[in-house]
Amino acid sequence: MRDHAERARIERFLRILGQRLHYPIRLYLVGGSIIVDLGLREATLDVDYVAEADDPRALEEFEHIVPQLKNELRINVEPASPADFLPVSANVLAQSVYVRSYGNVHVYYYDLPSTVISKAARGAERDLADIAALVTAGIVSWAEIESRWREIRASPRGWLRHNPDDVERRLHSLRERIEGRTAAESVAGEMTPTALVRVREYRRHDGRVVPEHSRQPPRKNPRRRPLA
Repeated sequence: MRDHAERARIERFLRILGQRLHYPIRLYLVGGSIIVDLGLREATLDVDYVAEADDPRALEEFEHIVPQLKNELRINVEPASPADFLPVSANVLAQSVYVRSYGNVHVYYYDLPSTVISKAARGAERDLADIAALVTAGIVSWAEIESRWREIRASPRGWLRHNPDDVERRLHSLRERIEGRTAAESVAGEMTPTALVRVREYRRHDGRVVPEHSRQPPRKNPRRRPLA
């Protein structure tokens, strides 16, 4: 049985993965792993991800190394994303934010507005708490969420698992619950020191948390540009 993944364990997984990979890969953290990486939650059961690479050898190598690391580090790492159960935008990965790099692993946060919408669709208390944490910390805004929701809601397909009317009502209800707490300062007293540092770094760099050991990722689109 594997353990829950706290931020240190996720960081170690990424660091070792970056050391062992010989080809560059883009790894998109998904869902709870984003919340934990930001320091807004202690741990997550699964480190969900999406992986893509320009060289097919990178994905072959990645799929060989990840099972080894899952056992070595006793961590659950699984491919999963909102695209599995919602009609997210076809360019959702291009809308995702670069975070940092470990060797040949370039880490991104899967598109945050789509992440919020997927959590609202599931509607578990933990998911709703994650949304509140992201919004009140200033990581994602309601304007961004509503803009992405209009794109997703317009799709005539992809609603086998969720009713769009239910998702919309849940988003509206959740916004009413936390509307008065949208400023990061309103929850500063509830954050751990680690979370405060992480969130401030994210906001200061326009959505990029890039520590000193990082390397710059390839330039793919404006959302992925590295720090100057």
